[in-house]
Amino acid sequence: MIKVLLGFIRAERTGDWQAHLSFTAAMTPYFYAMDRPNYSKWIPIYLTDMHKLQDTHPRVYAEFMNGNHPVSRSTQPCSQIWTDMALEQSVNLDSKKQKGIVGITQKSEALERWFLTSHQRAAITTTTKDMCALHGSEQIGTHKESGRLRITRDGSDVQKLLSVFSSELMTNPFSLQQGIDDDVIPLLNIATGVVMPSDLTKNLVCAVDLGRNHMKTFIDERLRTRTKSFWDPVPQLKLKTFASLAQKKQLKTKDEKAQVVNADRQLFGRLLIAAKMLT
Repeated sequence: MIKVLLGFIRAERTGDWQAHLSFTAAMTPYFYAMDRPNYSKWIPIYLTDMHKLQDTHPRVYAEFMNGNHPVSRSTQPCSQIWTDMALEQSVNLDSKKQKGIVGITQKSEALERWFLTSHQRAAITTTTKDMCALHGSEQIGTHKESGRLRITRDGSDVQKLLSVFSSELMTNPFSLQQGIDDDVIPLLNIATGVVMPSDLTKNLVCAVDLGRNHMKTFIDERLRTRTKSFWDPVPQLKLKTFASLAQKKQLKTKDEKAQVVNADRQLFGRLLIAAKMLT
């Protein structure tokens, strides 16, 4: 899962359109496994449309193949970002600053004038930066994450993580032995020390396979043969996770009102970590 996520991020940072489609397809089974109905329904439609893009919209396809499906706001390599993130960092960010829509949301006329002129102000700002040579002032060919200070900090973070396990502040997940009755290595919550039962472990380890089968059924029934309506609810797998292992107890107060209390296993783990830090 981590490799898929990192590959997806790299596809956006480098503007690799084919890698974007490949890693998006690799993520799709997890949406079905983790019961995410909106992504489960619309990602297959999105992938189908994008694979037909060369025929339906050749100019857009050519731009995407040239690395223009994300937004580049810097001359640094591997620094392109998603379009929605670029929107948050530009238009939406400006609107939330002082002299933006803050304070004028109750004045419809002022708010309308602000939005009608926002693109003109953005164009003036961009032109001014170009005139002052503020764009492209970074050192070309380098990235801040490959700098000496960043490498040193990353190495320090790795050592801190190792020290947490070596000092037994958290349980080392790599110290667990293989299961006796099967070949599945037990899953462990490193913060609380809770070990997931073997039957639930199998479902989580095989989650991508379960999700892939669920995805194939959805595509066959609702997109290919259309034996079911696309708008019908997507059946949930309801795989158990560590969050679902929390026990619920029903207690009665003095006024005989029943209350459901979740047993927070993390509380003991946090108290144990705090106690070890003080000793």
